[in-house]
Amino acid sequence: MLQRLDRAYFALFREYPALLRLGIVTGAGQIAFALLNVYALPIYLVEGLHVSGVTLGAVSATFLVCEMVLKFPMGRLSDRFGRKPFLVLGPLLICLNPTIMVHLPRRLWALIFPLRAADGAGAAALWPPLFAMVGDLVNKRSRAAAMSVLNTIYVGAIGLAVLLGSFAEYFSRGYHLPFYLASLFLFLSGLVGYFGLPRSVLIENQSPGGNSTDAPERVTAASKQERPGRATYPMAFILLISLLMTLGVLMLANFIVLYIKLELGLSALHLGILLIALAAPVLLLGLPLGHAADKWGKSRAVRLSLVASALVMWLIPSCRTVPLFALVGVILVTSHILGIPAWLAVVSELAPTSRRGGIMGIVSTAEGAGAALGPLLGGWLWDLNHAHIFYGSAVLLTLGAIVACVILREDKEYSGAH
Repeated sequence: MLQRLDRAYFALFREYPALLRLGIVTGAGQIAFALLNVYALPIYLVEGLHVSGVTLGAVSATFLVCEMVLKFPMGRLSDRFGRKPFLVLGPLLICLNPTIMVHLPRRLWALIFPLRAADGAGAAALWPPLFAMVGDLVNKRSRAAAMSVLNTIYVGAIGLAVLLGSFAEYFSRGYHLPFYLASLFLFLSGLVGYFGLPRSVLIENQSPGGNSTDAPERVTAASKQERPGRATYPMAFILLISLLMTLGVLMLANFIVLYIKLELGLSALHLGILLIALAAPVLLLGLPLGHAADKWGKSRAVRLSLVASALVMWLIPSCRTVPLFALVGVILVTSHILGIPAWLAVVSELAPTSRRGGIMGIVSTAEGAGAALGPLLGGWLWDLNHAHIFYGSAVLLTLGAIVACVILREDKEYSGAH
C-alpha cells in the first residue's frame, strides 16, 4: 500500500526535484494573478471606485488581450535565451503593479489600463516558458504526470486566491491587503524561480534514430538540431483543438455559480460544500491520473477526456437534483484533470527543445483567444436560456472530440507541427 502511494505521489518528485520548485513558481504566480483578476480588482473597481460593468470588462480585456498577443513571442524567445530569465523577470518586473493600482489617486485611476497591459506581458512571459520547461526537464514517459502536478496546483491556486482575498478583506476591513498579497506572491514566484530553477540545461527525449528512450540526452537551449523520423501535425488542427477545449470550458466560468444558485436553489453554505466536493478529485486524483495518461497513452487520454466532457455537458441541463448534478460534476472534473495535462504533454512533444517554447506559446495564444471569447459567447447564450450555456459547451467539446479522434494518434513522437 505504501509503495503504491509512493509511486503515485512522491516518486516523481525524487526523480525530478526541480518539479517541486517549478510547482511553487506556478502556485505563487497563479495565486497572484487570480487574486487580481478574480477577486481584488473587480471588487475594488466596482465597490471602491464605482465604475461600470463595461469598464470592468475593458480592464479585464486589456490584461487578456496583451497576454494572448505576447504568449507566442515570449515562448519563442525562451527557446533562444532559455526559460529561466522569463520565469524570473516576468513576475518580478510586475510585482509592484498591484500595490501601485490600489494607491492610484482617484483622478488617475485610468492608469490601471497600462498597468494591466504590463501584467499581461508578465503573464505571457511566465506561462509558455514554464510549461515548456516541464518538457525540457521531464522524460516523455512521465510528462503527463508532471503536467498534472502543475495543472493541479494551477487550478487549486485559483480557489486558494479567492479564499485569501475574502479573508484578507474581511480582517483588514479594506481593499488594500489583497493587492499587497498579490504583490508578495509575484515576488515569491520570481524569487523561487531565480534560486530554485536550473539554467538552460534541457533534456531531449529522442535518440538520434527517433526512438523513445528513458535515458535523457542533455543538450543546450541554443541547440537547433532537428531529430529525424517524427510524425507531423498541421498546426491548424492543434490550434483548433486548443481553441475548442478552452472556449467550451471557459464560456461557463462566469455563469456556473449563478446557475447552481438559481436553478438548483442552493444557499451559499451548500454551494461551498458542493464546490469542495468537486475540488476533491483535483487534489486527490490529479497526479495518479497523470501517471495513468502516461501509461495508457497521452493522445488516448485526451480523446477520452473530450468525449466524456462532451457527454456530460449534454446531460447537465437534465440534472435537476443536487446529488445528480454533483455526480456528473465529479465526472466532468475528473475528465478535465485527465485530459488537460495529457494535452499539454502532447503539445510539449510537437517540437524539439530548440522550438518547444514557441510551440507552447502559439498554442497558449489559441487558448487565450478561447478565454477572451468564452465569456462573451456564454453571456449571449445565458440571456437566451440558462441551460443553453451547457448545450453550447457540449457542441464545442463534441467538435473538439471529433477532431482529436481523427487527428491524434498513439505511440509516435510528434514534432514539427506546421
